[in-house]
Amino acid sequence: MSQHAMLSPSSAHRWLHCPASVPLTRTCKEDSSPFADEGTVAHTVAADALRTGSDASAYVGACHEVNGHRWEVTAEMAAYVQEYVDYVRAIAGVRLVEQPLRIASITGEQGAKGTADMVILAGDALTIVDLKYGRGVKVFAEGNEQLQLYALAALQEFAGVEAFQHVRLVIVQPRLGHADEWVRTLPEMEDFRRKVAQGAARCRAAIGHYNNVGELPSEYFGPAEKPCRFCKAKATCPALATHVLNTVADDFVDPTQPIVPQLSYAQLRTFDNTTLASLFGATELIESWCKSIRDRATAQLLSGQPVPGYKVVQGRQGPRRWADVTAAEAMLKQLRIKSKDMYDISLISPTTAEKLHQAGVIGDRQWPKLQPLIHRTPGAPVVVPTSDKRPPLTLQDATDFEDLSDMPIPPPQDTTPPLQSQEISR
Repeated sequence: MSQHAMLSPSSAHRWLHCPASVPLTRTCKEDSSPFADEGTVAHTVAADALRTGSDASAYVGACHEVNGHRWEVTAEMAAYVQEYVDYVRAIAGVRLVEQPLRIASITGEQGAKGTADMVILAGDALTIVDLKYGRGVKVFAEGNEQLQLYALAALQEFAGVEAFQHVRLVIVQPRLGHADEWVRTLPEMEDFRRKVAQGAARCRAAIGHYNNVGELPSEYFGPAEKPCRFCKAKATCPALATHVLNTVADDFVDPTQPIVPQLSYAQLRTFDNTTLASLFGATELIESWCKSIRDRATAQLLSGQPVPGYKVVQGRQGPRRWADVTAAEAMLKQLRIKSKDMYDISLISPTTAEKLHQAGVIGDRQWPKLQPLIHRTPGAPVVVPTSDKRPPLTLQDATDFEDLSDMPIPPPQDTTPPLQSQEISR
């Protein structure tokens, strides 16, 4: 069987919370992305550097082909990968790079395997280290289902080699300057094993039901921000559509009926900050769902499938550029345009200067002299959960702001009676 199991460790965050996603994603097209492909190259460099004892800088300029696209290892990528390599090398023990692990006895899926980026055996400690090259979402070790599943498999695989007493789970995300660790005891790992067994059994039941009936009852769905974020089926998931629309309209919308009239009739009302917090917590899921709907509609129309009421048109043209830079340069010279008018010359940015430092063009003694000249604009205020590790922003006096809490909200203009909710066919 392929290393990529149906109930894989990398998607455990999804299938443990939403069994329906397993049969539904099997019908979706396997698509990669430039971000995933770039991560594959970074993992390849990291693994080879750890196996050979090399530094990642030795791979700068090397080319890799991933899903038909050619990627070159840059000095920037090598510098980030080196942070992961250094972190791993600082952990004592027997290091197993890109270690295959059998998970069939844990999930019940015959022949299923997973591959951990790094497994380290050190006496009473088992360490699992995972490289996350992406920078879109910060990943934490605590509660990470993928790493815990790797750890269960490694405990099973190497139980006769070491007398483990605890498990250390590590996430290294160098492009965000982020590393996170979480330690678990063996009894805690056994609790997670039971959770996985129960979740996997529900997934198998969902697969069987879907294969026999062609649809799924609501109890197999678990729409939420984390499991839905990267789910390939979210654009066609009835449970997510219902969840999003009813969150927006306070349990008012029937997705089987025209949406806009229902939303326009939804009661406009003020709400307290507790309700605001609940709504704000759903914004990422709602935005992600909206994007998936746009992408799905675009893909259907581009493939020739009709989407009633919509069509594809040519978008706004891109910026103008020279079709042939060399020919344009020659023509400008022929027209006797002065060099100062022909060329744009600007100072490199601090980011480019840092890349030159990483490449050795700017020396270690020279680089500190540039630091006092670098200025960074403070980030704009951003709302995050209270669990975020950053300190809260020091706010101005509340009297500096206009109080809008008593502003009346206009009544809805549409007086069409609400449509009756109907049970949604899955």
